[in-house]
Amino acid sequence: MNIVHMNDFERGRGGPVKAEHTVLLRECRRQAQQHLNAALKRMLGKVDDALFELAEKAENNAVQSLYFDAMREVRLKRADMESRFEQALLAGFNAEIRGERAPDEATLDGDGMQLDLVGEDELEESLAVSNMVTKIEVNCKEQLGLLDRRMGHLLGDPELKRVGNPIGPEVICNAFLDACKNIESGIKVKLIILKLFDRYVVSEDVPPLYQALNRFLIAQGVLPDIRPVAKVRGGARGKGPVADGGKAAPAEEGALAEGGEPQEDLFATLQQLIGGGTGIPGLGGSAAMATGGVGGSAAATGFLSGLTMLQQGDGELVAGGLGNIDSVAVASGRVNVIRQIKATALAEGVGGDDAMVIHVVEMLFDYILDDRNLPDPMKALIGRLQIPMLKVAMLEREFFSRKSHPARLLLNRLAEAALGWNGEQDGALYRKIEGIVQRVIVEFDEDVGLFGELLEELEGFLADEQRKAESRVAESARLLQGKEQLKVAKARARLEVERRVRTARVPRFIREFLVRYWQNLLLVLWVQEGEDSVAWKKAIATMDNLLWSIAPKTAEERQRLVKLLPQLLGALREGMSLISMREEDFQAFLGELADLHAERVNRATAAPAEAGTEPDMEDDPLADIDEAGEAPPVEEDREVTYATLNRLIEENELAGIEVEEITLGEEDEPAVEDDEFVDMARGLQQGTWVEFTGDDGEVTRAKLTWVSPVTGAYLFTNRQGLKAADKTLHGLAAEFRRGSARIIEDVPLFERAVSSLIDGLRQNTGNR
Repeated sequence: MNIVHMNDFERGRGGPVKAEHTVLLRECRRQAQQHLNAALKRMLGKVDDALFELAEKAENNAVQSLYFDAMREVRLKRADMESRFEQALLAGFNAEIRGERAPDEATLDGDGMQLDLVGEDELEESLAVSNMVTKIEVNCKEQLGLLDRRMGHLLGDPELKRVGNPIGPEVICNAFLDACKNIESGIKVKLIILKLFDRYVVSEDVPPLYQALNRFLIAQGVLPDIRPVAKVRGGARGKGPVADGGKAAPAEEGALAEGGEPQEDLFATLQQLIGGGTGIPGLGGSAAMATGGVGGSAAATGFLSGLTMLQQGDGELVAGGLGNIDSVAVASGRVNVIRQIKATALAEGVGGDDAMVIHVVEMLFDYILDDRNLPDPMKALIGRLQIPMLKVAMLEREFFSRKSHPARLLLNRLAEAALGWNGEQDGALYRKIEGIVQRVIVEFDEDVGLFGELLEELEGFLADEQRKAESRVAESARLLQGKEQLKVAKARARLEVERRVRTARVPRFIREFLVRYWQNLLLVLWVQEGEDSVAWKKAIATMDNLLWSIAPKTAEERQRLVKLLPQLLGALREGMSLISMREEDFQAFLGELADLHAERVNRATAAPAEAGTEPDMEDDPLADIDEAGEAPPVEEDREVTYATLNRLIEENELAGIEVEEITLGEEDEPAVEDDEFVDMARGLQQGTWVEFTGDDGEVTRAKLTWVSPVTGAYLFTNRQGLKAADKTLHGLAAEFRRGSARIIEDVPLFERAVSSLIDGLRQNTGNR
């Protein structure tokens, strides 16, 4: 059943798929199925809770019954849904590689007649799937674009004109729609299930799948050097974006480098904006124009030699032709030394393209040395690469036009790694980057291959660090999830008790018992057994029976009370033994309760008292309730030290939660109206780095690594995977609002610098 007949695809397209490519396609399919099947199992485990929550909030019994029926149906059909999903993934995979995708909306008749044949429910399903596909295309734009190109390469159709990405968003989303075909609870329920798939699979599991597949294919040597390119998906196959006048859009223009990478015409753009090097401050002469490397002039050649000597700290040169250069400034990396070099005798006579290259690199490092995204110590290390990068740019103009140039990749990767650096606690990263920079300074003359070697070394180090961090992140998420579950349990237990003591007139000693002891029993049972357990339901029923037993009774109810008391007292004792209530305290409580029960059994009223009404008795035990009908506040225990909770902690069921954290009466977060900062927090993607500034001015950088499915809390970890902070949605928004948190841009450093440079040059050109 899991065999993909690649020979069918070969016949369909008229050409064979290479044997090694077939093996890779099968492995990609296996990884995708394994990843998505696991994601679906996790998601289906959450459907029950979501439907139950909706049932609790239902506006009427009919709607509530609908949700309960849907819960039962999903439970019964879960195995079938998982099986259908797996089969549909396989069928979708086959259909894409054979070019058999069903026509999309672009093929419908212009008058929309075909839509008339589609039922309203089917249209809603189609729109839901379309929205999910679009979401994947937007959120996974870069990784999906790379995977499209690698799949096209494996299938012998680089532009995917005849075939499709067999693991594309349409395949995944339509497979789940097919898995829901047998759901009979109606379109409303089906759309809720599709929404849950969107929330838990599309948003959380598809992005890492595409990243993993790209990493796998890179490791297998499939287009390892390509980088993300803007791509517009959808519409008729083989038709790219069209700009004004029918010309190809910029992403489609230009020659392709080896490996299919589009060449940027960045150097020509900069030439045009700067003016071809004429009149550049600090550089003179009119050396011959050069396009492939250093100009042939003796001045340019001598300038390169002088840069190498300065890079390697030649004292004689510093004292001679570059005597006005501060050697300390060169070594520090904190100032733009290229500007100083331009003013030396060594730069005299360098003109044309070489002059422009010097000026461009100078401006690029102006941006880099002023970049807020880089911590100052890391910025200084990267700043020490000014002279080597200037030499690379003069030796190879591809430094500007090719994103996969090894020197450019190394510069970007160093900056990317530096984003998450947090000072002395991350000394290993600092030492690694310092070592790489030092090797460039000492070893680089004209062999640009050194940068590729150092990039590989850095990637190996970072991959090892990432593997260690991932296990720590999982542990941090588990601890936070346990803490959240406990918080939910506390809130639920408190709610159950408060709901009863506020709506019934309860004597002080019983209110104290419920708040001090029974509430903590409920907490333990919720954590240990769950709210659907028999133990939880029995504890709730016992609390209700206790409150009923103390209300005034009719003669008939007295008989019922007499029969209930043995069972009630047994349940109370059983509950208190679970949380180790002291025997003397329990006996004192039973003594007061016995007096009250004796009074109720021996004395009948004409009718039972209504909840919340004052009994007509002079010495009623409820006399300590004030005139407003509420019992005086009870001092709540601030710590839970019961043996059961300690045992749970020891057994790691509540691992990482301090006993003193288990406090009662915590207030919920105040409601705040949505604004741009709430939207910013809500739209934060996992993997985004954020800089937090504490009240003491201490700066911490942390990455969003997990969002709680229970409360929506955000877990931030440092580069080592250790917890740095956890924030609520509105708490994070408040920090964005007051400026104590800011998002760190993750655009590659070179691209950020060039974009800023071009924007500035265009602005200056427009102002002239």
